[in-house]
Amino acid sequence: MKVSMGRFGGTAGVRLLFTSILMVAVSLISTGCGKNAAKSEDASVRMINLAPESGSLSVLLNTESSNWQSNVGYKESTGFKSIANGSQRVRISNAGGVIVDTSIGFSGQRKQLLVVYGGQSSVGVSILQNDIAASSQGNSKLRVVSYAVGLAAFDVYMTTATEDYRTVEPKLRNVTGGVYETPVGTYTIRLTSTGTKDLLFEMPARAFEDRKYYNLGLFNEGSGALPNAFFVTQDDDTAPTVLTSTVSRVRAINAQATNATVNVRVGTTLAFTNIPFGGISSYTRTAAGDGSVAFTDTTAGATLSAFSGTFAGGRDYSVFLAPGLAGGPVTAFRTLDTTFPPSSGKARVRLVNASSAADLALALSFTPTTPAVATRAASNYFEVAPGAGTPVTITQGTTATPVLSLTGTDLTAGLTYTFVVSGTPGALILTVRQDN
Repeated sequence: MKVSMGRFGGTAGVRLLFTSILMVAVSLISTGCGKNAAKSEDASVRMINLAPESGSLSVLLNTESSNWQSNVGYKESTGFKSIANGSQRVRISNAGGVIVDTSIGFSGQRKQLLVVYGGQSSVGVSILQNDIAASSQGNSKLRVVSYAVGLAAFDVYMTTATEDYRTVEPKLRNVTGGVYETPVGTYTIRLTSTGTKDLLFEMPARAFEDRKYYNLGLFNEGSGALPNAFFVTQDDDTAPTVLTSTVSRVRAINAQATNATVNVRVGTTLAFTNIPFGGISSYTRTAAGDGSVAFTDTTAGATLSAFSGTFAGGRDYSVFLAPGLAGGPVTAFRTLDTTFPPSSGKARVRLVNASSAADLALALSFTPTTPAVATRAASNYFEVAPGAGTPVTITQGTTATPVLSLTGTDLTAGLTYTFVVSGTPGALILTVRQDN
């Protein structure tokens, strides 16, 4: 009796069956069926830490006991690691514990960037997808995305070496982000305040290549109005490049009464004029880098006090002319300001003691708010409950002796305020200014 073996009958059929089994085995091995192998649908994700007040960060996924990423320093990025496709619980922690606990959706088979950003009270996390749509031949695309907390809308310029951004139209107008397609070439990217040519950020010239796609991500270094940025190419293993703005901001305060009004030069520019005793100017933009500040007499133009220092890009500064100590001359000093917005439902405050009185502290609604601050120094920022007509008291020393008070000042949720004490003991004044 002849037994039929179907399509695998006979010697040739046996060989074919063996070959098929071998091919399946090789296929299983090559696709990584091992326990620890990445699945084809996994997302490929790296992280960048752009939260300047949070220190080194670690990331824990779902209920796993070991970190997905550990001790990632500020402005540092990691290599790619796999994350399962779909929604995942993400906990981000620093030395003080968990600062973000949220769920994030990850798209399989794509390289993605996990961005941690914001100030200490406004830390956020987001995924930058590699999903810029294809451009036509001979073109490339730039995507601008903002992680800069509190940054207003802006205009985006892309100019060649022969173009002056001050004489051309922006590529994107009045946006907080967007995608622009451009012919290949070498471009300088600039951001300005909407409808003006006032620089917020400038990226040096770089080549944009055929059908390549680029991301410019904005973040706060400390200013709520000026961004710094990172630049990364879509679907590229090269780490993001962190870029520092060429712009800083500065404002001036006249905290002494010997000279009724003063002028202020920043570098060679006359930045402020006729600031009265207790007066606080608005912020103005200045070039980042090494610079000088000089307070001058408004009548004779003589220099009253001056100093030189570095203005970091994307940062805000306050410069003060303070009364002399023990009968000495007036002296200029500065503070580094952090104008991040506070967390939801809160106001943010600090005290600057620009007077010649020692150890002053701020109390709001009769509750101590800051520790004692030495002369020519500033407290940290503190979050407080907002409210209209909030009573303000300035106290001195360990006995908290009241030396100044305001019957009430309005503190609005979402805003930051600086309280400045100026003058000399017995003739102190208090000025409150919203930081913006």
